[in-house]
Amino acid sequence: MDTSRDAVARRYGEHLTDRDLLALTDDHPDQVDALRRRPELVLDLLDRPAVADAVLTAAHDEGERFRYVSPFLVFAAAVHRASGSLVGQAAVVDRTAPRSRLPILDGPVIAAFAAEPAHRLFLAELLASYARLASGVVWRRGERGWQRRRWDELDLPRLAELLAEVPPESQPGVWRRIGDGALFLAGVYPEYAERTYGDRGTARLQRATGLHLRGEGPVGELLEDLAGRAYRQTRGAVPPRVVESPQSARRLLTIVADRYLHRDAVVGPS
Repeated sequence: MDTSRDAVARRYGEHLTDRDLLALTDDHPDQVDALRRRPELVLDLLDRPAVADAVLTAAHDEGERFRYVSPFLVFAAAVHRASGSLVGQAAVVDRTAPRSRLPILDGPVIAAFAAEPAHRLFLAELLASYARLASGVVWRRGERGWQRRRWDELDLPRLAELLAEVPPESQPGVWRRIGDGALFLAGVYPEYAERTYGDRGTARLQRATGLHLRGEGPVGELLEDLAGRAYRQTRGAVPPRVVESPQSARRLLTIVADRYLHRDAVVGPS
């Protein structure tokens, strides 16, 4: 995976619509072409707090000119805004348990992780990918004949069952979604994750994935462990530091979620 700034900027350019670029330029159509030619300028714009804030508060814009920005731009603005706010912070507030938050003295570590453009892109893409959940049906042959099984992207054990149904070349993509789902639940919906994967959830995840996961400890740590192990099966599709330190990715995701997504609301994915 190319994690250079230029490669990351090109990925931003692929995601952003003309309406997105218009929002970033404060409604100046003559500047949109310049951003298309030089997508690295998009990264610079999103690093400006005023620009990111304008995207994040676009729903309140009376002229509604920013009404149709893409989910990717909204999440990218949230990730950039949160990342920039970490500079110089000695501590960050993190969830130590469902409904419990404490300051953790690793602010410089999270700030360094968040400063990498590839990490910001990774989290923005992850969040945008869950703007609409994918689901489907697979047929499995059992002792009683063919059985119809439904799956969705946040039912991780059921998603893992797809590994046995897809050809080898498609398995890295399934592993990627397992890792993404684990991080998403741990970082954005920890209470839902606790309800779903607490108690006997660990055993269910281990059976479905075939991975030897942590048998004890908070569900969030279990999901971080699952994410790291799943990403190792993706053949380099995930930034190396995310694979090595899924906890850093999860902590940054938690900061973004708490500040810009659902604040202190205790909710779960629909």
